[in-house]
Amino acid sequence: MLAFSLTVSPLTGQALMDDVSKRAVQYFWEQSNPLTGLAKDRASNSKAIDDHDVASVAATGYALAAYAVGSERGWLPKAKARDRTRMTLRWLKTKALKERGWFYHFINWKTGERIWKSEASSIDTCLLLAGAIIADSEFKDAEISALVKSIAHDIDWNWMLTDGGAKPGKLTLCMGWHPETGFIKARWNEYYEATFLVILMLGADKDIPASAAWEAIKRQVLTYHGIEVLTGGPIFMHQMSQQFLDFSGQRDLLGYDYWVEGRNSCLANRQYCIDNPKQFKGFGPNFWGLNAGDAPSGYVGNGAPRADGVAGDDGTVSPTGALASVLYIPEIAKSTADYLRTNYSSGYGKYGFSNGINPTLNWFSPDVIGIDLGMAMLSIEDARDHLPQRLSLRNPIYQRGMKRAGFHKTNEGPLDRRSLRVQPTGR
Repeated sequence: MLAFSLTVSPLTGQALMDDVSKRAVQYFWEQSNPLTGLAKDRASNSKAIDDHDVASVAATGYALAAYAVGSERGWLPKAKARDRTRMTLRWLKTKALKERGWFYHFINWKTGERIWKSEASSIDTCLLLAGAIIADSEFKDAEISALVKSIAHDIDWNWMLTDGGAKPGKLTLCMGWHPETGFIKARWNEYYEATFLVILMLGADKDIPASAAWEAIKRQVLTYHGIEVLTGGPIFMHQMSQQFLDFSGQRDLLGYDYWVEGRNSCLANRQYCIDNPKQFKGFGPNFWGLNAGDAPSGYVGNGAPRADGVAGDDGTVSPTGALASVLYIPEIAKSTADYLRTNYSSGYGKYGFSNGINPTLNWFSPDVIGIDLGMAMLSIEDARDHLPQRLSLRNPIYQRGMKRAGFHKTNEGPLDRRSLRVQPTGR
């Protein structure tokens, strides 16, 4: 067991952000099974002995990315991080339950047994692949590279795209498949968190029509206080893809600037909490972040603005959701982190900020959730020097996918990037 050297006294500014990232790496090291490599979906943020035993494929992807980050930053011995990465990928390749290359969402962290009749999940498999790609780029190890290529090659994109051939004209991926009931109805057909998933698909399968599949995603523009966003909803939807892919200074074949969209979504989410229409306790410029996550009533999908005009808001904010905005609004994110650490110290445990805080009910989530810690970690590291994005974009799958989606550099400087969309030439 590695002993992490963590600062006990309160930190502020960049030092606090560094501490959040380091504690996330500690989570993935300690809460990933040393025999299977599977990372727990959630764990206690305060108990010495944790009794959670459910892993998620997505959290395991973030664990692989965390080993790369920890190795690069000197928080993990490189040899140990590389060995854990090899072991995890071997287990995933040879022993993990999957269907046509698609991994199941929730599994027992010790045995790999499927739990809760969960689906073979497209988004969770792609989060696993995204983390594996980062690790591959970091360690430059022949066995790791071979395993990552093999796992990527096993994914049958056309099967998930066409519901096993039953819907040959479909251009949007199904969200998952159950062995008991088949393909689920929900699809990645709107601007959600899955932009990187579509880019992976376009980079991996040259037979899928690129422009048609990219344009098939519905992009509904919403405006809140003059701020334009796509789709709205929980804040993580606008952060996840750009933790792997640097969209800044680029537009796609439709003329969208998704960095602007991400920044706008964070600002709109924050502005809603400043407006605080339901008059919840604590909300304001440094207490915001409506997100999917833990709340007093259970797991909820808070978010604002939303297309139906009804904000998901029960008085709970997600600290990791607000901190992941450091991708777009670094000074605001750091100020928010400082405020939370100072005023809600009970919500800061061994793995950083708890998953949810609700001042109205004087409630703190007792747990942290792996994917949320992973998102905060990658955002902090991208804001520092773009490490996760640089490691991701070394991979030819992403390079091909970005090119096929029409991403191209613009001449717009940071201060000029105000428009969510410009009309592309020739359209």
